[in-house]
Amino acid sequence: MLNEGCYGKSEKPCSLKEYLIKQIERDFLELKSLHVHTHAEYNGHQADTYIRWGRTKCPQGATLVYDGYAAGNHYSISGSGSNYLCLPKNPDWKEYTSGENYGTGKIYGVEYEVFSHKPYPKSFHNQDTPCAVCLTPRSTVLMIPGKITCHEGWHKEFSGYLMSNMSKVRGSEYICVDEKLETVPGGKASRDHSLVFPVEAVCGTLQCPPYVDGREITCIVCSK
Repeated sequence: MLNEGCYGKSEKPCSLKEYLIKQIERDFLELKSLHVHTHAEYNGHQADTYIRWGRTKCPQGATLVYDGYAAGNHYSISGSGSNYLCLPKNPDWKEYTSGENYGTGKIYGVEYEVFSHKPYPKSFHNQDTPCAVCLTPRSTVLMIPGKITCHEGWHKEFSGYLMSNMSKVRGSEYICVDEKLETVPGGKASRDHSLVFPVEAVCGTLQCPPYVDGREITCIVCSK
């Protein structure tokens, strides 16, 4: 039993259980009073960021944080990362060892792999992929595969097609690449390092209809 500190000095004595309940309530109120930053702030409001793959600028209403080069692991080598990154054009260096070293991860520039004229013009085949990091004044960003319009109450940032590494080689993440591609100037060397391919539906476990076997998957990035 406790004689004080449970409800305050003017209250009646209480049990340890009651004391702990009141202490939890006080701690909860203190946590609620804290200003926790879960997103960036833009003009005093919560905001969020996203990557616009395949473009160097942000859509209207969004602010460009930086543009750069799409990069990822080698398309045919396991290990290192499986996600794609937007590397800035002006990297900062700290401690490093020059030259290729044993026991390190690797990251390469990304090329478009477009073998036919759908969903992108074949002229983009083997071109290097740019990217732009964008800040939207809305607090939530969602990429929706298989859609070209946002749900009611959501704002369209950009739309395009789902792309990833080639199947049967090495797994990667799926990214939404803008429907109107840009390229990195001078980047058509076809080095076949890190690659992105259009993604098509495969019927079976995936329900068809509504999906269609062999059809390229669309995507849209929405914010709210």
